[in-house]
Amino acid sequence: MLYRAHLDVHSQLPPEAMSVSLNVMGIDAAQGWYDQYGFDLEKGTISRILNPTSTETFLRIAVGMGSDEAQDLAEHFGRVHPSDRMRLASYEARAMLADIAGQDALWAEAVRSGSRMVAAEA
Repeated sequence: MLYRAHLDVHSQLPPEAMSVSLNVMGIDAAQGWYDQYGFDLEKGTISRILNPTSTETFLRIAVGMGSDEAQDLAEHFGRVHPSDRMRLASYEARAMLADIAGQDALWAEAVRSGSRMVAAEA
């Protein structure tokens, strides 16, 4: 079977007996930033992200430690990172250190970020 990356959804049920599947996948440098989702087939909804990365956590830690370089990196990621989750993490990390007025300005910027997910969360 051929499944198109980030277009097709399939359900994989456990086999009745020993089984082997071979997945042949193309490699793309940006592929690591695309989310892979698990679905609740009965509800027809996304139930979870299957490929969380530690990069979001590391960004939050770096920003929380207060370095100017980490803050600059987070600002850059918030503007242009290919992963919406990473962009959101950059706003969340910076908001933790900001006062109320700074948080309001930051989340207003997030609304205008060009990312539907970031804007919805903001």
